[in-house]
Amino acid sequence: MDHFGIGAAIYGAARVYFQSARRTGRTTALLDGLKDGDRVFCATGAEAQHLERQCKERGLQVQVFTLPTNQAHQVFDRGTPQGRTIFDHGWVELYYLAALENARAELNHLQRQASGFGAAHFETRAKARELANWGLPLDTTKKGVR
Repeated sequence: MDHFGIGAAIYGAARVYFQSARRTGRTTALLDGLKDGDRVFCATGAEAQHLERQCKERGLQVQVFTLPTNQAHQVFDRGTPQGRTIFDHGWVELYYLAALENARAELNHLQRQASGFGAAHFETRAKARELANWGLPLDTTKKGVR
């Protein structure tokens, strides 16, 4: 557990930055920098379709793909492009937020596993009993459990 709230503060700051960067021309800047042969990865199908449409309107020969941020390694499954590989700003934002969340979960795991059976585990035991009452697993890193 991050007793100092550092992770939450960093996560919050990132979200504030991402929100404040909306409507600042990032997509236009991306389009202006693209060249024929480049490929762009987006986080969602809607973003990919929107970008692909804008590229066609500009006459750009660019490949646009959807790639989940938790499967970033699959970028290599698409081969090597003629041009550059670029991740759009929406993908990059989600990637960083996921990395911050993974760091929080890993820190919690390290602290829980490295603690002894004294006072540090009373909270864990109490949490386990409470979660068991609701039929939930103690491991809160599982998908859908927070």
